[in-house]
Amino acid sequence: MTAQHMMAIFWGVCLLILRRMTYAEASVPENLDKSIDELKAHYIKDDLELHNAHPVFLRVLKDLKVNFEESEQNLLMSIIMETYSRIFTRMQNESLDEATKDRLAHVQQHLKKLQENYFPGKSAELKTYAETLWAIKENDPIVQRKALFEFKRVYREATQLKNLKNKDRRRRQAKSIRRQKS
Repeated sequence: MTAQHMMAIFWGVCLLILRRMTYAEASVPENLDKSIDELKAHYIKDDLELHNAHPVFLRVLKDLKVNFEESEQNLLMSIIMETYSRIFTRMQNESLDEATKDRLAHVQQHLKKLQENYFPGKSAELKTYAETLWAIKENDPIVQRKALFEFKRVYREATQLKNLKNKDRRRRQAKSIRRQKS
């Protein structure tokens, strides 16, 4: 076996160990896991709708890592976390069982801590901008005329952002190639 093969095997083993350590580090704390299991037992009986091949968040999570860059992943994950918060708040407000309310509050505390520690920044502000843009009335003649009036400037800005993104990508690729050669 050549030195290159040995080195490839070594780095492969290191990568597997690192991946396993990262997964263990990102696991659900035991007390949160217990609260979630108790909430599942309370809310989920024999529900066939859960298995209808139309997940709420899992499809987005699958696409997240493949189709988006890190900053975009963080923004989408923060939106997912905020959506969970709204869902759990609604469940908590509608529940009549105090133990269930307490468990939901416990889950909310962990969710809030996760949001604060891992997804800080301007995600709420970006979400507000996104909601504002989604609320634009495309059939309003004034909106249509204003959009047409502003389009050249928006187009130029988008082109500049695309060019910056491509330059950054080329720079990262060049660094990667240089590292591989040395």
